[in-house]
Amino acid sequence: MLQAFQQYNRKHQLLTQQHRLLVAVSGGADSMVLCDVLLKSGYTFSVAHCNFQLRGKEADEDENLVKEFCKRNALVFFKRGFNTAEYAVQKSISVQMAARELRYNWFAELMREHGFDKLLTAHHLNDNIETFFINLIRGSGINGLKGILPESKGIIRPLLFAKRSDIETYAAENKIEYRNDSSNASDKYLRNYLRLNIIPKFKELNPSFEDTMEAELARLRDVQALLNGIVKQEKQNCVREEQGFVKLEIEKIKASAIPSLLLFELLKEYGFSSVQVQTIESCLDGEAGRVFYSTAFQLTKDRQFLILSQLKKEQEAGRNYFIEETDTSISIPVKLKLIRKTDFEITSNKNKIGLDAAKLVFPLSIAHWQQGDKFKPLGMNGFKKLSDFFTNEKMALPEKEQQWLLKNKEEIVWVIGRRIDERYKITEETKQVLEIEYFPE
Repeated sequence: MLQAFQQYNRKHQLLTQQHRLLVAVSGGADSMVLCDVLLKSGYTFSVAHCNFQLRGKEADEDENLVKEFCKRNALVFFKRGFNTAEYAVQKSISVQMAARELRYNWFAELMREHGFDKLLTAHHLNDNIETFFINLIRGSGINGLKGILPESKGIIRPLLFAKRSDIETYAAENKIEYRNDSSNASDKYLRNYLRLNIIPKFKELNPSFEDTMEAELARLRDVQALLNGIVKQEKQNCVREEQGFVKLEIEKIKASAIPSLLLFELLKEYGFSSVQVQTIESCLDGEAGRVFYSTAFQLTKDRQFLILSQLKKEQEAGRNYFIEETDTSISIPVKLKLIRKTDFEITSNKNKIGLDAAKLVFPLSIAHWQQGDKFKPLGMNGFKKLSDFFTNEKMALPEKEQQWLLKNKEEIVWVIGRRIDERYKITEETKQVLEIEYFPE
């Protein structure tokens, strides 16, 4: 492990003795082994540990382990506790995403305040393989399939060559103390589900699956480098900037040898998903006026151009997203899966609903609520103001501000993840159902 670490470092020119290093250390086997090989290789570094306050005493014991390790080895130790669950609610994001934002924001703060120029994380080969499958499932293009890089944006991952099993073997042989995160045994999260259920199946088919994936990821990085060169040339041909707008010339995109891939590569940097890009491409020969939104940008289909403009804050608050009749899923602003059924049961729950398809007029829209909005909650005969419904649901202000609505023209069909409207429920007269499943982040 030690020799392999040093060879990998030399190959990718990751570290020098002149770098001021900050190492993210959780207390798990991978980060504790990273600290060990850094010390044995003669590097000076400081340690940053996050306590996300999600696992009670277990998290405190992780912190104590890292603190004592730093004390024994005369390492500067930084720690911070976060109310991760509360932050997730405030931001309307998953706990995992909240933890990621909190830790990397804090790491950036430490680097600025103390003059560190490199942040080291203990990502290893198995992390990289899991990331490949996560990106494949979500539709990230070649850029995501190439996996995690040894270095990007000042973050270095010097253990990407190592398998998880190699790290654990090294820890055992060198009597390195570490902590196991009990949440890793749960397949509640996608990464854990892949690690525990999917990847072992591939290893049954190919015992050398990890080595195979390492080679394939290297090839995909080469493909991405080649693709970047092609896209750069094509971009010069079909993209122009005028008066604060970015314009993509439609006919030149269509004339490209790789129109679909080119459009995806051009739009992904503005936050558009692969599903959205497919819809945009299908509209290239359509009438002008269609509008699409990513998190921060608006794309307008003009006669000759796709015109990109950055959203202003006041535009974001009143922005609508649209669901076309042909859509089977969307990922922005919320993740939904849509299925039409003629064979169905009259059932519904807060995250998986059935609507009478005959009552829907496409495109449907998704928007934030506004003062004065009202609907007929399922089971009620009269209308109820959304503000009153939110109060009854005991929703905090951040939850209200982030709540999305599914709308049929101007009528509220579904307070997403909470309650459908009585007018759109399935009845005995229903002939076809639109089933929609909501996947909270």
